[in-house]
Amino acid sequence: MGTSGFMRGLYSFSVWAVKFVSLNALWLIMNIPIVFLVLNVLAAKTADHLLINMMTIVLLIPFILFPSITAMFGIVRQWIMGNTEIKILSSFWKYYRENYRRSLLGGLIIAPLTAILMIDYFYFAGANSPLFYIFLFVGVFIFVFVMHFFSNTVHVDLKFSTTLRNSFLLSVGSPVYTIGIAASSFIIIYLSMKIASVFIFLGLGSCIAYCSFYLYYKSQSKMLEQKS
Repeated sequence: MGTSGFMRGLYSFSVWAVKFVSLNALWLIMNIPIVFLVLNVLAAKTADHLLINMMTIVLLIPFILFPSITAMFGIVRQWIMGNTEIKILSSFWKYYRENYRRSLLGGLIIAPLTAILMIDYFYFAGANSPLFYIFLFVGVFIFVFVMHFFSNTVHVDLKFSTTLRNSFLLSVGSPVYTIGIAASSFIIIYLSMKIASVFIFLGLGSCIAYCSFYLYYKSQSKMLEQKS
């Protein structure tokens, strides 16, 4: 019985591993131009080369990255709500098309602000200024805000402005879940960068999306319980 239970657990783990790897791979394929540019940034030897690639990435983020992340959140939402047998490819494309305009608008607002924040962050970090910590805190907050934006986009049918407002209020009003999203994402990124870099290509994006939506969904469920 113990052996059969172990085999069932191993099989279930393998099935879920394939789901996460497949979703992550699909997300990366949709972002091949950005992946290529990121690799160019890492290999940049001059400031001009670095700047050109960074600016191109910022321009592409609203049109490519945001819609694909929204589609990925749509998939993990289905998994968390119990629909684990959905077809990843067709469902991804469905969420991608349905939410493209909203994701694009979100990217057009958030990407430039994030770029400015990153410039300030690296500037003050290089200058050893205490303001570095302020920009670090703001950066973490914006990250969680963006995760809530993706979750709100696929989970509730709201006006775009309301989605932005609710994402902000959730980030401020649910500190435990905000810290949870930030901490879980940091751990996944840290483990991927420091221990198993291949995981970046196998499940980095899909795991962060899953953890972020799971905590978002828990916070939403808790608020509904308190209202009832």
